[in-house]
Amino acid sequence: MSYISFDSSTSSTTVVVFDDNLNVVKRFQKEHKQIYTPEGYVEHDLSEIYENLIELMGQVSKIVPDPKFISFTNQRETFTLFDKLTGKPVRNAVVWQCTRGQEICKKIQANQSLSDLIVNKTGLKVNSFFSASKLKWVIENETHIKNQLENGDILFGTLDTYLIYRLTKCKEYVTDTTNASRTLLFNCIENKWDPELFSAFEIKKIAFAEVKPSASDFGVSNFEDSFSKNIPITGVAGDAQASFFANLCFNPGDTKITTGTGFNIQTNIGTGFVTNNSSFTTLAFTHENENFYSLECLSSVAGATISWLKNNLQLIQSADESETLSKLVTDTGGVSLIPAFTGLGPPYWKENARATFLGINASTNKNHLVRAALESIAFQIVVYLESLKEDDNLELNTIIVDGGLIKNQLFLQMIADLLKIEVKVPIIEDMSLYGALLFGIQKQKKISNLQELNIFAVEQITLQYLDNPNLSGSYQNWKKLIDKHFIQ
Repeated sequence: MSYISFDSSTSSTTVVVFDDNLNVVKRFQKEHKQIYTPEGYVEHDLSEIYENLIELMGQVSKIVPDPKFISFTNQRETFTLFDKLTGKPVRNAVVWQCTRGQEICKKIQANQSLSDLIVNKTGLKVNSFFSASKLKWVIENETHIKNQLENGDILFGTLDTYLIYRLTKCKEYVTDTTNASRTLLFNCIENKWDPELFSAFEIKKIAFAEVKPSASDFGVSNFEDSFSKNIPITGVAGDAQASFFANLCFNPGDTKITTGTGFNIQTNIGTGFVTNNSSFTTLAFTHENENFYSLECLSSVAGATISWLKNNLQLIQSADESETLSKLVTDTGGVSLIPAFTGLGPPYWKENARATFLGINASTNKNHLVRAALESIAFQIVVYLESLKEDDNLELNTIIVDGGLIKNQLFLQMIADLLKIEVKVPIIEDMSLYGALLFGIQKQKKISNLQELNIFAVEQITLQYLDNPNLSGSYQNWKKLIDKHFIQ
């Protein structure tokens, strides 16, 4: 028996076929276009995403004509509006990157009691990153949508809900706890859509999907006749939580760092819901009707810094050169990059800060600048994790790094050396869809003890930490420069 799992991400749909031992057999991928409106809003064509999925499943079915089940993961926070009778979209998806809800968020943020209520029920801060403010914007600005939504003719859902509803021919209106938790409308303690949260955003009670744990059955589909019979959809989760689960971060202190354009850090804090000033409290997964939570840090700047070196400064020709050139010097020559391209994120939270190189002198060359940029990515991660240890008395047990920057060994070694803990790197590229598959296997095999999933652990490369006084000195100087120029 082979397994199939897919990822409906921000940029593409990826389908991976695994063999019985969960080795990758074949990978299929198709990108979808990014839609930027004149106002600067970000949207996706939901019909294109659906059609891409069906096209890929048609190819997959030639290899695996009779899978036992199919699992999937998806971009979080992005929301959809679709026709109740047909399942077809009535407008483009509003993507998580879209900022159209900013003014609505500012209004709520000005009301401290309302902001506190939202944080205490969702673990998240009031931000247009999440779905609620943008849903409110659509209701306010698109009258035809508002009326049909309130009448029940149009349904709201995160991306997983839309895909399941359409794949099951409008039979299943469902989501999972990880996706629901990113809307700002879902109570992450009681696991329910919360009327007080609707009221906070002045949204009338509209239809919302049934919420299930990720390791559940979500309906059946033949994927528009791609398969000769209906296949169960088993195992669904938002991408960051799916990756967290795939890396078996089941114990408090287990930490997963996903690197891409930005980075996402999640640290397991167990089953107790606590809020933190420098992090989001995220519903990581639900097991045996009990929620496990993580502290989550998001940054838009990681691989984006490397792209900036390449595309804007033209200091490197490819991403790989960021490592090659950095290794040509033993340190940065006293140069530091403060990568505040969109402000400084946690633990500083200085939105008005701007990026700058400091410490340049007559002997500085491009290798120093490139190394300073690479160090700055590691420093952002380390300073946040250090704040967790200091402010929350949280011990970091395991550090796992996945995503695009795992090819940069120097970057990984920097993290290990600074934290003085070994860093583990999985060899599978698509950890999010692997995590969705593990949720499916958990349901299919009726696994009640999380430790039983350890047999499905992905092979990892381990980097031991080394004593690196030059790097430690550069890090301490970087923090002092931030304090001097941006904090004091």
